[in-house]
Amino acid sequence: MNNYIISFTKKFDYFFGQKEIANLIYLHDEGDNERLDHVLFLEKDSGDVIGLYIRGMNPLFSVNRIYDLDDFNLFASYEGLIECKENFKLKIEYVGMFFNTQYNELLGFYLANNDASSSIFILFLQDEIYMEKDCSRYEVSRVLEKRFSTEGFITYEKKCETDWEKIINLSLSLRGEC
Repeated sequence: MNNYIISFTKKFDYFFGQKEIANLIYLHDEGDNERLDHVLFLEKDSGDVIGLYIRGMNPLFSVNRIYDLDDFNLFASYEGLIECKENFKLKIEYVGMFFNTQYNELLGFYLANNDASSSIFILFLQDEIYMEKDCSRYEVSRVLEKRFSTEGFITYEKKCETDWEKIINLSLSLRGEC
């Protein structure tokens, strides 16, 4: 593991390790009510948030709500923002992170409960956050293999309370259960 990946394993342990997500929070432009597709907040059952933002190759994370502290400088582009909550329950017992093989770039991640009956899959696509809810590890592996078949990707996963493990054959790993 290089320092870049170690940095993300620490972030994911801190933000997501054995936590429970209660809501997804989308931001909409107050002017035209259009949803911002490059920002997403995950609200924990405690009421704390984890903000995700992508512009370019690597995502930024924040623990602040947009009107508490604008860590992503969104108010430079938007006069006002509206939070829209979606109820989404997830007890995180599995974390998978997907990295570019050639560059220090987090491509995305997958959070799930033990049997993957509740999950969230996020890909960072330059200026957009692509998200799927309640998909299986197998479905995630198909999307990743299709999207990154030419350049490849590296996976690190953490099941329940184990240490991070590098996965060589992603499709075999994601077919199994925790």
